[in-house]
Amino acid sequence: MTRITISDLGYTPGQLPAGPKNSILDVKGVHVGQVTIGEDGEDVRKGVTVILPRNPDDIYIPCYAGMHTLNGNGEVSGSYQIKDWGFTNTPIALTNSCSFGIAFHSVWQWTLQRAKEKGTSLDDLSHNYGTPIVGETADWHLNDVYQSTLKEENIMEAFKNALTQEEVLEGQHGGGAGMTCHMFPGGTGTSSRLVKESKDSEKEYSVGVLVQTNYGHNYDLQIAGIPIGKLLLKEQREPAANVSTGKADDGSIIIVLITDAPMLPHQLNRLARHCAVGLAQVGGHGIGRNFSGDIILALSTANKTNERVAVPQVMGVGPVEVNQIEILKNESVDTMFRAASEATEEAILNSMVAGRDGRTGYQGLHLPGLPIDRVRELLAKHRVII
Repeated sequence: MTRITISDLGYTPGQLPAGPKNSILDVKGVHVGQVTIGEDGEDVRKGVTVILPRNPDDIYIPCYAGMHTLNGNGEVSGSYQIKDWGFTNTPIALTNSCSFGIAFHSVWQWTLQRAKEKGTSLDDLSHNYGTPIVGETADWHLNDVYQSTLKEENIMEAFKNALTQEEVLEGQHGGGAGMTCHMFPGGTGTSSRLVKESKDSEKEYSVGVLVQTNYGHNYDLQIAGIPIGKLLLKEQREPAANVSTGKADDGSIIIVLITDAPMLPHQLNRLARHCAVGLAQVGGHGIGRNFSGDIILALSTANKTNERVAVPQVMGVGPVEVNQIEILKNESVDTMFRAASEATEEAILNSMVAGRDGRTGYQGLHLPGLPIDRVRELLAKHRVII
């Protein structure tokens, strides 16, 4: 299916340009691999998205990292390492809640298998240690939860695909299979923004975002500041449904931002927070609900530090060693904030546009897709262009 984005409907969030692919793959060195199991109309359509922030041979090189949690009824493993060390050095996997454990296990198995194939010693492996990052959202609305667990070979196939996959498959693909966004089929979405290094420089930094959407009610959906969800409900002459506020209804969203701009953990924490601004542009006051897990991870691939000391400790004491790094000037960070917000907003909207064909899931439950032709008309009618 040809990719259609929210820009094709007449709305491009913000003012910064997108990268060539308008994808997290615009960040040099990033790889994405996806596997999807099941077809539309079946009781289960499940999958996994694997993200390699660096080339697979360099995956152990730390990426400075930061996080933000808007509401915490969800899980992203590896968060304690990021909070303590300020970096991560492992692959990232996104999947459904019941596949969280096997995904964590499989990331470890891939890491160990690759080290063995490269002849990495146990000593080197232990110094390269990192806690795998796995994020999850609950596919309990469209899928039979009792059948949604993946197998190890599914995740291993996604790692293999990451070596050759040239585009991110959006909507009901990868970890986004079975997920909803504002009560439309959602799931995987991606976008990017480019930021110039300086006024006279030709160098640009890329800010790439990949989301796994599984949150929100139709009445909260807004696009370009227009209450699209309420307008669609009004046209359908359907009142907003009374829903129980459980996990299956409130859902979650995982947001992964990767940039090649030189940023340190404290800056990346701030960048992660500003992704929530983009989330609010789509979900308004309805984001971060009690049962929702809105968790954001931000990484920088710019600095390639060596965290291993040259002189070992003796009885717990050794010389202090340093790394040489670059860091973005504090007063220039505002543009990065905009890039994070804009790319997040567009990635979320793109996940819904990709689900435009609708999805039939567990026990024949049908969820119509976002009516993109009508949304295009509503944007043209109500959007104020200055």
